[in-house]
Amino acid sequence: MEGLSPQSTGLHMTYEDNKEWIHGSVQEWARSGMSVVARYPATGRLAGTLLGTILTHQQPNTYQQALNSPKTKVKTLHTVLSVLEAAVDFFARYQCVDRILELAMITVSEQMGDRGVGRRLVQESEQRGRQLGCQLATAQATAVPSQRLLYRLGYESLYTMDYTTFEIAGDRVFDVDKMLGTPCAKVMARLITPDQQDVSDPAVE
Repeated sequence: MEGLSPQSTGLHMTYEDNKEWIHGSVQEWARSGMSVVARYPATGRLAGTLLGTILTHQQPNTYQQALNSPKTKVKTLHTVLSVLEAAVDFFARYQCVDRILELAMITVSEQMGDRGVGRRLVQESEQRGRQLGCQLATAQATAVPSQRLLYRLGYESLYTMDYTTFEIAGDRVFDVDKMLGTPCAKVMARLITPDQQDVSDPAVE
């Protein structure tokens, strides 16, 4: 998932809708040690963020908590995210894996687009994941830019959700015309292996 998600715009979610669940989730993701931010050294200006967590056999999902929200749009969004997260049984598919790095949210500022910020964020989070014993990295890529980024970094698509046909209880939930040109979400993954890290700007912390 990434900032200004087509899922949020397709559900006509407001700032208040997103604020309810993002605050608690960000705190949880930050505690995982997998989350990173990118800044330019000269200015300290924020270029992007990646929020991540670690999934295990004991804690195989991230998005269940907000399903109890009293707000219909928040519950709908997290139902969608839960469907994506459960679409692939990674522990069954990759039997050698017992710790998974989940890239939960990738956000790059519009001004810093096409400068390699997203790539550096993913690479740094992967490195931290390897250090903590993760053998696989996964993401629910909910927009075209993140899908392109992850394909370039060697991720494969294991599941596709078509936004135009997705239904909950027989009802289509997305206003596809508002979804920023993204027709689908993809569950993507790659086994983490040692690789060369580009040390050029921006700085990642």
